[in-house]
Amino acid sequence: MEAYVLVQTDMQRDPIAASLRVIPGVSSAEDLSGPYDAIVVAAYDQQERPIDEIVDEIMSVPRVTRALVAPVVRSIAGVSNGEAA
Repeated sequence: MEAYVLVQTDMQRDPIAASLRVIPGVSSAEDLSGPYDAIVVAAYDQQERPIDEIVDEIMSVPRVTRALVAPVVRSIAGVSNGEAA
């Protein structure tokens, strides 16, 4: 399963994606401009590595103040979460 996680930090604008990429379960992370400072793509398994554990680690990164999770329901290819569209 996959989820996007929108990340806000304190008021500093220093890049944070590199610190997020090293977290187990994070497939990719990019710095953004706008109301959120970074976006993460996280791969998770509710039994082995729940999204809550990944978000807890994201929240433990210095300067992170908020993480908004948006689980992927259906991908552009029509396949997500192991199911066909």
